[in-house]
Amino acid sequence: MSFERMERLRAVGLMSGTSLDGLDLCYAHFYRTSNGWRTEGMITKEVTYNSYWQSRLNNAFHLEKKELEALHIAFGQFLGEQTKLFLQENNLEKKTDLIASHGHTVFHEPNKGITVQIGDANAIIEHVGLPVVNDFRSLDVSLGGQGAPLVPIGDQKLFGNYAACLNLGGISNISFQLEGKRIAFDISPCNLPLNVLMRKHYQLEYDKNGDLAKSGVI
Repeated sequence: MSFERMERLRAVGLMSGTSLDGLDLCYAHFYRTSNGWRTEGMITKEVTYNSYWQSRLNNAFHLEKKELEALHIAFGQFLGEQTKLFLQENNLEKKTDLIASHGHTVFHEPNKGITVQIGDANAIIEHVGLPVVNDFRSLDVSLGGQGAPLVPIGDQKLFGNYAACLNLGGISNISFQLEGKRIAFDISPCNLPLNVLMRKHYQLEYDKNGDLAKSGVI
């Protein structure tokens, strides 16, 4: 069935961000209304990366091709294991239509047409036995886009009544309507340098609730 003819969809989304804090899982029930798409019944979980996965993902950029391919499969197995556990914990095995997995970005130079995310979808299917949608950025980049924010069409379908959607992750990016088209692009580093400063000066992984930032003077 094509997306335009769908009325409801139940999905689990997987996201591993550039901040390397962990794997985010989110179950959501999407449904169409006369005013566009809406969500309900969201369930979320964060799986904090241990030192092993932090190190492997952080160093993926420097791997040779065969080593990167091996990590691609191993990380896919990890994603599959965590997704299966998430489904079991929340009794969602028979309430989920598909898994949407972004994977983890290793290379992203859209101006050169390059973007690589690891996390083998076949390994996820092996564990959960459900359809998996992945490789979100490649087509956008091949058509001249920046592949970020990740799903501008989702911003448009779910939050079209807002002037823009701003994402503040490891990298900040934005999407908005301009002359009938959805425009999207990266803006600048965001949490990545902040996390580096926290580790260097405070021996913390991140500034929880922005408490240290709020204690400063602009």
